[in-house]
Amino acid sequence: MEILDMYKLAENENIDILNYKWSNSKAKIFEIDNNYYIGLDMHKIENSIEEKEVLAEELGHYYCDALYYINSDKIQKNKCEHRAMKWAYSVLVPLSKLKEKIAQGFNLYDLSDYFNVDSNYMNNCINFYIDKYGKI
Repeated sequence: MEILDMYKLAENENIDILNYKWSNSKAKIFEIDNNYYIGLDMHKIENSIEEKEVLAEELGHYYCDALYYINSDKIQKNKCEHRAMKWAYSVLVPLSKLKEKIAQGFNLYDLSDYFNVDSNYMNNCINFYIDKYGKI
């Protein structure tokens, strides 16, 4: 999926995306009166690839019902963050497509280019799938 696909998903779910300056993060999703908003701090996001990755994670919070309160404990926050990242990985780098490209001999950088994600993100995604399934 590309960045425009992420914005289209948000639009389809009536999630407003705002440019908002956060003191300690690149983005946050929040709910006010049953309306959802994603605030992206575009001053902290370096490029469209990172924007896509960040937006996918925030949408993951929405689709996995993994929102938490500011005063939630660390365990709850980590659980929600993990669920959101699982969703983002599965959408941006589907396992079946990843297996196919690895079988074709793609290396980390080829995979990053193919899926249009940062190489660190790609590495984290591969490690996530290995932790989950034992191998790819």
